[in-house]
Amino acid sequence: MTRNTKAAGYFLYHSIGLYPGKEEDMAQAMAEFSSVWAAPDDKQWGYVLRKRQDFCEAWGRLINAPKGSVTHVDNVTEALHKLVRALPEGWLKGRKILVGADCFPSLHFMLAGLAPKIGFTLVTVPLSDGKAWVETEDFLAHWDRDVALSLLTWVTSTASARMDYPALVAHGRAMGSLMVADITQAAGLLPFDVTEPRVDFVISTSLKWLCGTPGAGILYVDKGIVAELQPEARGWFSQNNPFSWDLDKFEYAPDVRRFDSGTPGSVAAIASLPALRWFTAQDQAQIAARNRAMVDQIITHADDLGLPLLSPREVDRRGGAVMLRMPSKAEAAAIVGALGVEGYSVDFRNTILRLSPGIVTEDSAIETVFDITRATMNRRKARFAGQGVNLERKGQAMDGTLLGNLGQALLTGAVRIVDCTAVLGPDTPLLRLPKDVAKNTPQVKIHKISEYDIDGPYWAWNWMELGEHSGTHFDAPHHWLSGKDFPDGFTDTLDVQRLMAPVNVIDCTAEAQADPDFLLTAQRVKEWEAQHGEIGPGEWVVMRTDWDKRSHDVELFLNEDPDPLEDGSHSPGPSTDCMDYLLSKGIVGWGTQCVGTDAGMAGKFSPPYPAHNFLHRDNCFGLASLCNLDQLPPKGAILIATPLKIQNGTGSPIRALALVPQA
Repeated sequence: MTRNTKAAGYFLYHSIGLYPGKEEDMAQAMAEFSSVWAAPDDKQWGYVLRKRQDFCEAWGRLINAPKGSVTHVDNVTEALHKLVRALPEGWLKGRKILVGADCFPSLHFMLAGLAPKIGFTLVTVPLSDGKAWVETEDFLAHWDRDVALSLLTWVTSTASARMDYPALVAHGRAMGSLMVADITQAAGLLPFDVTEPRVDFVISTSLKWLCGTPGAGILYVDKGIVAELQPEARGWFSQNNPFSWDLDKFEYAPDVRRFDSGTPGSVAAIASLPALRWFTAQDQAQIAARNRAMVDQIITHADDLGLPLLSPREVDRRGGAVMLRMPSKAEAAAIVGALGVEGYSVDFRNTILRLSPGIVTEDSAIETVFDITRATMNRRKARFAGQGVNLERKGQAMDGTLLGNLGQALLTGAVRIVDCTAVLGPDTPLLRLPKDVAKNTPQVKIHKISEYDIDGPYWAWNWMELGEHSGTHFDAPHHWLSGKDFPDGFTDTLDVQRLMAPVNVIDCTAEAQADPDFLLTAQRVKEWEAQHGEIGPGEWVVMRTDWDKRSHDVELFLNEDPDPLEDGSHSPGPSTDCMDYLLSKGIVGWGTQCVGTDAGMAGKFSPPYPAHNFLHRDNCFGLASLCNLDQLPPKGAILIATPLKIQNGTGSPIRALALVPQA
């Protein structure tokens, strides 16, 4: 499959968004800003404030808001906080604020913190039975005359479910409640009018469909009630004339500018203005119709795969995305990783796969996305030993002589055992963690009990102090935060059938010798597969660098950065997309010859430590400080990596052995 390199495969539901020409438009806007801001004159503030006003007016055109009713804020949480704190004294005390359990969580966090300070009760309407969203009728059932303010989530971020907005606004008017609409999840895709039906407040950002930047939020206030509001955070820009500096004569601006407080941060608004102008010039109905057709295609493919739908099927009850429940969080992550390696951008939250076909997404990409998803899921079904491929179908019939033949091969030397283990003792190099972040593992200590002496006249033995992750060692899933919830994720609960498997040895010796920060990429793995054969489900993959040749010198082996303020070391490892790709193949685990499974500088990656993070999220194993990988062929060996059966063990030193066929 040829890797997609175009925006045609863009399905992200998170906060960025793309439209044709976005990069060029933003670059031009920022270049213009830089030119004005860096000029040796006094023209900067006139330019900046005019552009900020253009941003507010562009938003006004988008939602049919009159001039003087829209202002710029950083984000929706700040906007709602400003509103709640600006309400008339006593308006909320002893009354309720009503929200749905499917509201944007940040807003709930903020309101829950304000409730005891102001004296209102936060009422959260639970998800409706069997649904991933709150139904309109359930929301209405909780809405009585004690509700002072209601947060209406026009389209939910968790299910892309669309509420019956007119019915809710009509009920709110009858109850005498103030209403604030959060339109973030569909602004720019679906038409919204602040006057039809009339709502008191609107909050949103310029992200998502509007393809803007972070920090470009908006607050709309109905001009009929703005005079009753007194924002708590007021400043010189809260006035009609910002340059009126008489300390005893402060007076709020007569319109929404009273919410502006101090010197306005405007760069995000300027950067988002080109996208807003682009969207206000488009036919929104056409954009929405195309999106609906693509979402329908996605739902059809999901049904074929048996993936439960967590969004409404009905077109008029959903936004522009669709949520699918995957069998597990690890499965969702592996699918997203596999798609990302091939150039298709999809995201997930926990077990939920989120697909949002946008302006630049092409119809043909949908089928490819599901082809990759189907292939990845099928490969991963075979990744657990004992549940894998049927070898007879490969012409390798299995019969009762199999183990007998192996035994003979071991006895005759046709199969050689290679020790892939470092010596474990006081001089064994151990991982050093970033300073002031965590506690390090103490060095290995070996204490003598007796050696044919008064403490034991006929025997010699020792006792030891060592960490689970010392020397050549095994990382169990519970070792990392992402794998903490697997009941079989400890060394005493894991499936031992998975510990012995074919091993793929990817030789990166030359690259690591030339560059100690060398990263193995997905593309490099694909090139290796083209030469040696595909990596199969349930197999080990190890990265040969011959780094074990440095183990005689602790400092050479760890290769820490000489800068005392720099955390990290210089040793090779996998890139993020490499781990995504390998887990899409259904591997059992990954190993390196360095002190850890990640590259030395992996703490600076995004996300940090992808080998640890992704492997253990997928209930897979890690091996570190392996030795003698130069004695293993690229394919054809069997790796045996068995940790001690430590109660609730997160890892263990191991004796790693490889069965290698002789020529």
